[in-house]
Amino acid sequence: MRKYPVAILVAMATGVASGADAPNSEAATPETIEETTIVAAPPDSIEEVIVRGTRPESGRVVMLPDALEIYDARRRGTDLYRRGEYAAAFPHLLVAARRGFKFAQARVGFLYQQGLGTDRDGWEAMAWLGLASRGTTMPEIRNYFNALWEKVPEGYRPQLLDKIDIYEEQYGTRINRVACDRGRKVGTYMPTLTCRFIDDHLYQTTNQDLQELSTIEIPTVGS
Repeated sequence: MRKYPVAILVAMATGVASGADAPNSEAATPETIEETTIVAAPPDSIEEVIVRGTRPESGRVVMLPDALEIYDARRRGTDLYRRGEYAAAFPHLLVAARRGFKFAQARVGFLYQQGLGTDRDGWEAMAWLGLASRGTTMPEIRNYFNALWEKVPEGYRPQLLDKIDIYEEQYGTRINRVACDRGRKVGTYMPTLTCRFIDDHLYQTTNQDLQELSTIEIPTVGS
């Protein structure tokens, strides 16, 4: 696979990140993934973070310790992201993204796109956002990626699709035994997306923490 210069993709990608057009995320209040005035903390103020998130062999049941670790990484990444601590959030979100969780993938893609908490990389941004837009996902994520895709020259698209395909093989829901379901928040018309390991049912009778960590409701943009 030929890798084209990242700078061109960055220039195209950054033109779409505005307000209500950006994909939403797991927030207690309306939270749009967009460029804001919040600035990530300087590197010297951030402690080193090591997140493992070991992937099991393909098709193998996700064991309880691994599931708890991934759900905790997603929770920590979400909390840090909400506070605008992007550099601290990034490694946690990346762990969850690599294990098939859609909103973590969308956030990682956006952070790469904007250069928040990590180096700006249009190639990685498009790969993660493209992966997050596939399968069962929120319309906001798919629409955001499609808006970026329209700005990609035809000559670049085959290489980008190759990279997205590779990421799906490595980090997609199927390979990681993750299921995502669309629904509505109880008593409202607010759409939600819940992603969880399909093996959760093996542990929910003995571990309530896992059940609570795996069900996070996600409001739509502007709700």
